[in-house]
Amino acid sequence: MTLVDRRTKTAGFLRHQLLFVTGRLRRSSDRKDGADADQHLDFLDVGQRRAGQPGTLQKSPQAEADSFTSLPLPTGDARFVERPSARAALEQGFAAWRDGRPTLMAVTGPRGCGLTTLLNQAPAWAPPGASISPMTLSMRPATTADALSLAAAAFGSAITHDSIDAAANEINEMPARMILVDNGHFLYSRLMGGGEGIRALQALMVATQGRHLWLLACETQAWRRQCDTSQTDRYFDEIVELPYFERDDFATFLAARNAGLTDSEIDALLKVSRGHPALALFIVARKRSGEIQGIPTPFDESPLRRLARTELLAMAEMSAHGALTATELQSIFRRDAQSIGILLHHLRQSGLILSASRTEQDDDNRLQPLLVPEINAYLVRANYLY
Repeated sequence: MTLVDRRTKTAGFLRHQLLFVTGRLRRSSDRKDGADADQHLDFLDVGQRRAGQPGTLQKSPQAEADSFTSLPLPTGDARFVERPSARAALEQGFAAWRDGRPTLMAVTGPRGCGLTTLLNQAPAWAPPGASISPMTLSMRPATTADALSLAAAAFGSAITHDSIDAAANEINEMPARMILVDNGHFLYSRLMGGGEGIRALQALMVATQGRHLWLLACETQAWRRQCDTSQTDRYFDEIVELPYFERDDFATFLAARNAGLTDSEIDALLKVSRGHPALALFIVARKRSGEIQGIPTPFDESPLRRLARTELLAMAEMSAHGALTATELQSIFRRDAQSIGILLHHLRQSGLILSASRTEQDDDNRLQPLLVPEINAYLVRANYLY
């Protein structure tokens, strides 16, 4: 019996999902009874928008459209909202490294909180004359060779050795450099036999920290898993936590994006977005374009409560890993391809996950970015995440 076979009134359930979780912002006042009711969040077309365009601004000039972008901001961008405590912690670590102290640093936060944007500001806060290289992970390094290839690209020099110890000695002979590692969630894996490349890169970071500074940006759930399974935090000298925006920073963020909201609207938007920048911009853009008249009410969790346990577990693993293919989910859950395919199809139809091509045979599956705060909060309360 399949996952779908165990359900009752599946069509009605999917309709409920589409109305409340995925799609357009609908008004419950559209009902026949004509009752005046609040607007509810609904995201069917969000995943179909191009990255960086959280809303449709048909009547807005390019400058206004740019103000609503959810893409990471470059170094020195005027729209960047500085978190003084985060900057102070990073500058303290940079100073320790400049003074010769071996330094490993991490900045962690929930997905969409601005880790990449913060990492992009690091060059402006680094010691004068520091050499800086980015290392943006696009997938988990599978082998030692993958890890060495990433290091060679970051240091701009071929690494002639194929063992970590020899490669570390070679890298320690190179001029001192800051390496900014983004997408650190790819350094966590529950996959069978999938840890060699991850362990190799982590060992390289530890073995070269006396010469070079490594700054790792990692999403909260992946970081907690790494600390729980490998005690990763023991090796880091500075760990900076970057939460979603709180009230004052949230108001500053909206002012920098010319949102034009009143104090009461800012409070309502903070409640529904939980301080998530991209979700806030999505709602503001829809309001500005006239698609909605005001700030909607918070997300309705009832569709999440209707999901099967395996579906919730699958979303928890996607949250911790960042993205997983169907094959990887089969490995984690020891399920056959058909049942995993049904599970993923249902989550996609519900608007809770998005899929993007990784290879010709397999797609990456990840949580819908604008729903991450709500999904993760629910999974934590239900003890699927911590």
